[in-house]
Amino acid sequence: MLFSLLAQLAAFAQNDTLVQLPAVEVSAASLRKEQPGSFDEHWPEGSLLPQNGQSVASFLQNQTGIYVKSYGGGSLATVSIRGASASQTAVLWNGFQVQSPMLGQLDWSLLPVHFSDEISLQHGGNSAVWGSGAIGGAVLMENKPDFDTKLQVKIGSGAGSFGSWNGQAAAKFSTQNLASSTRIFYQKAKNDFTYQTAPSQLEKRQTNADMWQKGLLQELYFRPAGNVLLGWQTWLQNSYREIPPTTTQTRSVAKQADEALRTALNFRWNGGQNILQGRSAFFCEAIHYQDVQIKLDAPSHFWTSTTELEWQRFFSKKWMLQLAGNQTFTKAFIKNYTDSKSKRSQTAAFGSLRFVNGRTSAQLDGRQELVDGKLVPFTPSLGLEQQVLNWLKIGGKIGRNYRLPTLNDLHWQPGGNPDLLAESGWSSELNADFSFKKNLTALRFTAAVFNRNIKNWILWHPKPGQPLWSASNIAEVWSRGLENRIHLVWSRSKWGFNLNGGYDIIRSTNQKAIELPKIGAGQQLIYVPEHQGFASLKIQFNTIGLGYRHQFTGAVLTDLGSLSSFQTGSFELDFEQEIWQLPARIFFQIDNCWDADYRVVERRPIPGRAYQIGLSLSFTKN
Repeated sequence: MLFSLLAQLAAFAQNDTLVQLPAVEVSAASLRKEQPGSFDEHWPEGSLLPQNGQSVASFLQNQTGIYVKSYGGGSLATVSIRGASASQTAVLWNGFQVQSPMLGQLDWSLLPVHFSDEISLQHGGNSAVWGSGAIGGAVLMENKPDFDTKLQVKIGSGAGSFGSWNGQAAAKFSTQNLASSTRIFYQKAKNDFTYQTAPSQLEKRQTNADMWQKGLLQELYFRPAGNVLLGWQTWLQNSYREIPPTTTQTRSVAKQADEALRTALNFRWNGGQNILQGRSAFFCEAIHYQDVQIKLDAPSHFWTSTTELEWQRFFSKKWMLQLAGNQTFTKAFIKNYTDSKSKRSQTAAFGSLRFVNGRTSAQLDGRQELVDGKLVPFTPSLGLEQQVLNWLKIGGKIGRNYRLPTLNDLHWQPGGNPDLLAESGWSSELNADFSFKKNLTALRFTAAVFNRNIKNWILWHPKPGQPLWSASNIAEVWSRGLENRIHLVWSRSKWGFNLNGGYDIIRSTNQKAIELPKIGAGQQLIYVPEHQGFASLKIQFNTIGLGYRHQFTGAVLTDLGSLSSFQTGSFELDFEQEIWQLPARIFFQIDNCWDADYRVVERRPIPGRAYQIGLSLSFTKN
């Protein structure tokens, strides 16, 4: 099917004109990436390399306190940040949103860490800078050129329980003016683990659960002059997954194939006080779900083109201004839409004004969007930050946020509602950042409290007297909570200690009683734990590392009842040495090392204790 996607791209190129504007370096604009008063987490390339065999879903679950709703074993994974829904988190690859315009969601298990040089997590609302969907937060996946005049080759592989195997390879080459990067990955698993539906029941072995994924990311950058950068990136990916039976089913033959083609052109010109950049992208993605038991064959695909132009001006060391415009056009292909309702056009203008004066910084953002000829309410935000003491920084942010109804919400037949309004509301937060550093010891503690009210929350629900479900703006949700993070690094001679931890308390409640489905006023949203915590410790001696991570997830409500709280632990041993005169890293890992029996999704079993061993090699030549 990938060749069919390429053919569709070629046909599109013949029939329409893609405007290639002056564009962006392969990273997000600085005023949008680092915002005063916002609680953000960031992982540079060095911290991503040991995680290259993971998906972004697994990585963020291990590194942060966000809730990952995983169906297990490479199956569908979505996230909830600060009590938001799965559709209320924006995911951006080099500044382009990659969520499906049809579903409004993204399967995070299909995002390989291997394809990112940097990953950032922005907690809280960011609709003023990133647009629709950035209500709970935003995740930025970024690629960057490396003009270091070197040849670098890295390969890695891992194998483990339940027939799992993964492999990655990357090759980077650059001169002073040209840089190329090629990355590939492949992974597969049988996921044929055993489980029990109850302690008194016999063990079952999961069936129809094979999966594989493969992908290619190609980047090319050219510097014709010292202040000009041109970039091109293409991301190709295929995946196949069998859908295993639930704990109440005896058999399943359902399967799903996913394909994606994402390509982008970038330009950046640095004129000293002025920076002009832009980008143009074309995404084409397809999903083919089949279940012969119920005679269901449901192919669908969409394409999206996006063009953005941005100007940034440094008036002085204190004042910075950024203005930008964005045009996005989407076309979906599925039999459940009429052709006239399968398109969406979005035009946005947004800007940022930042003020920095010594220890004080502030940023005002604003966004106005036009969707299919109709104005979306103006979306502003304001962030403030103050370095009170050398070891204490406090900040805060307030802003308006929104999420547009998806194409399915509006036009799916039957059940779509073309009169839906955008979800919208206000969010605010206050945070404090304590940091201490002396010699080879560093300690950092951050705490954030937040509050968010969203109206016109979209739910699919049955209507009285009707057998079918439909979409309506029937919910109002109030989310509030406290997030804490601690980081401690200590090193002496040959020893090193790294401690990370966090605990989140989140209340995300529906404020209006709803009859169908039955939701009481003040009731916590389904699949949003009120309590969640994690702690990890890494001890390093010379080239040997020993790590342990423990995670606690509180009880959650589901549409069928509730799921109990659970705790899991993971253990890792790694060491570095030379193999064939090449730097190498060997690791051994135990996931769910206490063999906890738990569920993340109702009626979907999770594997018990699992083992993995792996090796990575690197080669560098000037």
